[in-house]
Amino acid sequence: MNLRSHHLWQVAIGDPPPGALPRAHDTVRVGLALGLPAIDALVAGGTGVGPLMYCLGHHRLLVPVEAGTFHRWGAAHSDCVPGTRTVRCVSDGYGGRGCTGLWVTRPGPVAESTTPAAALHEALSRTRDRMRAPRSTPVSHRREVCRA
Repeated sequence: MNLRSHHLWQVAIGDPPPGALPRAHDTVRVGLALGLPAIDALVAGGTGVGPLMYCLGHHRLLVPVEAGTFHRWGAAHSDCVPGTRTVRCVSDGYGGRGCTGLWVTRPGPVAESTTPAAALHEALSRTRDRMRAPRSTPVSHRREVCRA
């Protein structure tokens, strides 16, 4: 599993850092392969990113966003749940292994308590489009016939 980022992060095993999350929030759940590049793009673009949880057991990224996002999320690449389920990265009916979480925050004092939902949605959509696009234009392998 690759947890590489182009930016520095502080790691907290177990619970989120004290005071890092607001009482009312929702949580976007997305696969690590899509979520990590999108978060890197947000940080690189100067968007404030709040604490994140990497679930190593389910290969998911949990991103707390502002409350009220749950009702309007509607994305094919991820889902959003009310904040009370933050520590669960899988659907309620799933009985698989438990979450093994690493909370990460940007270095320094916690300035952002959540990641902006609209910016995250846009970054996830752009990253997904890049991942789905072919890397190069296919070259035709037809034989050329020279007629003289």
